[in-house]
Amino acid sequence: MTGSSALMAIGHILMCYTLFFSFHANKAFGYGATVVESNKSHAPPSCSGTTTGLRVVHKYGPCSPSGLKKTSAVASQILVQDKLRVRAMNSRLHNRRTIGLEGEGTTDTYLQNDLPGAGNFLVSVGFGTPLQSFNLALDTGSYVTWVQCEPCTESPCPQQQNASLYYPSFSSTYSNAPCSPWCNYTQTYMDESKSGGVFVLDTVSIGQDYQIPEFIFLCAVPDKETGDFGEADGILGLGLASSRDEFATYSLATQTANLFGRVFCHCLPSSSNSGYVYFGEKAREQCPFSGTYTRLLRNPASGANYYFVNLIAITLGQKKVEVPSGILSSPGTIIDSGTVITHLPSSVYSELSQEFDRLMSEFPPANPSDDGVLKACYNLVDQDNLAIPEMVLHFENLDVNLDQTAVTWKGNDDMSQVCFAFAAKENEGDVTIIGNHQQQKLNMLFNIPDQRLEVGPGKC
Repeated sequence: MTGSSALMAIGHILMCYTLFFSFHANKAFGYGATVVESNKSHAPPSCSGTTTGLRVVHKYGPCSPSGLKKTSAVASQILVQDKLRVRAMNSRLHNRRTIGLEGEGTTDTYLQNDLPGAGNFLVSVGFGTPLQSFNLALDTGSYVTWVQCEPCTESPCPQQQNASLYYPSFSSTYSNAPCSPWCNYTQTYMDESKSGGVFVLDTVSIGQDYQIPEFIFLCAVPDKETGDFGEADGILGLGLASSRDEFATYSLATQTANLFGRVFCHCLPSSSNSGYVYFGEKAREQCPFSGTYTRLLRNPASGANYYFVNLIAITLGQKKVEVPSGILSSPGTIIDSGTVITHLPSSVYSELSQEFDRLMSEFPPANPSDDGVLKACYNLVDQDNLAIPEMVLHFENLDVNLDQTAVTWKGNDDMSQVCFAFAAKENEGDVTIIGNHQQQKLNMLFNIPDQRLEVGPGKC
């Protein structure tokens, strides 16, 4: 059986760290910069943000259901897992077999499914009757929704013991999914972990507004050797599905087409706030049209699982760097909520990182990230009122001003490693990916029928 982008490896959603932070430095970058005041308060942060829609929280912020804290080790883990996800996406797009990190063994199993990545944005989704709520990672790069569960495969059915597992046998609205000729799924991945499960049908509650009866999702059985998902109980897949995908009719967009019209909007928050996802007409109301949009493009070679757009140029401060058409196949840029760091063509990244280095030249350099993904890093300990350079992504027919938190990445708590939050693609043939760190605090409205992406300032 051929894999699909949404059938994920169990046990691989690693811990993620806080993406939002306050800068501290005393020199201005110059033109096109935003000044951020130093915050000397040591009071614990409070959770703020919207209380409507499907609430999105950062796994390592005060809004997180787990109350986890960031560490430098967590930051390193995030980047390693993010690197694997990016390799998995490109492996799937280019039919590659090897995606392991340097020095690691590889498997003969061809990985067609995308790894979950850091899973740093969570939403609470209800399953079954009575309602069981689970924290799912929000992912626009996969299309099947799944939750870890304990299926009833023999009599008597297992007793409900683990609150992080969905028990189909305890739901009065559960039934088997009509997935002929099979409902079962098993896959072995490059690191010898396994995922498996069965497609089931039950009532799913999304936010406070929608109950979707007879929704089909994957009931994924945790691997006893590799453990659980970490802080996420599964994935809410908001990605596209093509007619070539075996489980295309199981995508959320397809199953809710009559209800939501294949339209949704999300605002991914900084770690200190909560964000939101809206669907259908509420998405149009809460994420109003800003006047411009860019086209969602089709890429037949990819199986159309991802949201492709045409990235034309990027501006950092006063320097605008064109993205040569010869570097990117058209379409060649993916908008992805599951990837963290934006990956650019090496020539584009080189020019931008050199400009970042020039603007940061008055500060002492710091070591690159442990995995080597982030190279332009600086030590900003005890610096006040740092001016962050403004950054603009220029898409076809649409300019997107990034939030100040999206330009840099904090590797630890003491500001001793602050990095330019972009990376170069490992291979020039790889796709460009706009990650979730650069999508913070933006309304991203996906209008699938009209094939357009609308982006504007968010309220998260």
